Amino acid sequence: MDQVLVSKLCNIRNRIFQDPRIRVGTKTTYAFDLCVRAGKAYRDLLKSNYQRLKLKLLSSNEIEWFFLSGGYGIIHALEKARKYQATFNRSIAYQNDIPYTAKFWNDSLTSICDAIILRFHPEWVYIFGSKDYTHFIKQTSFWKTRNNIKMFESTGSAGPTWLSPMLSELADSILDNSVHSFNAKYPKFVKQHSLG
Repeated sequence: MDQVLVSKLCNIRNRIFQDPRIRVGTKTTYAFDLCVRAGKAYRDLLKSNYQRLKLKLLSSNEIEWFFLSGGYGIIHALEKARKYQATFNRSIAYQNDIPYTAKFWNDSLTSICDAIILRFHPEWVYIFGSKDYTHFIKQTSFWKTRNNIKMFESTGSAGPTWLSPMLSELADSILDNSVHSFNAKYPKFVKQHSLG
């Protein structure tokens, strides 16, 4: 990723983390630990494949895992992170009196995501999240021009529960080298309730 985008990413993160409502934690850990342990969408993965997947991330470069994040924008699973409260969802931000950060990321996150995908040149890209998060990926050149991407978009408060089994299924597929079966099962874009 070029230095201009890295600077933008760091500057936006710094601006967001200056907001006292973000309530930044003091303990630093891997983003993977932070997000998977705290996120409802990772409930099934945490129960079954957490340690195996973390070990694979730490021991090889076969997979790269990133999280879209209201505070960090996008963060690599092995990047150091601290607990925080911020979101891309305006209603959640208002209800919980936490920072709404999509406005900070609107002009930069799409190009940062494209640059990361270009840098790693992955065989497949998988996106899981609500439309507040997937919105940024839908604007990328990669999403618009490539077919080696799968997106699972949740809606409403039941979204994380809906995403959780599919995230765990993907983790199983990655760990068992059977991603082709996962890919054959799902189209490029899957929206909650579209599976029946």
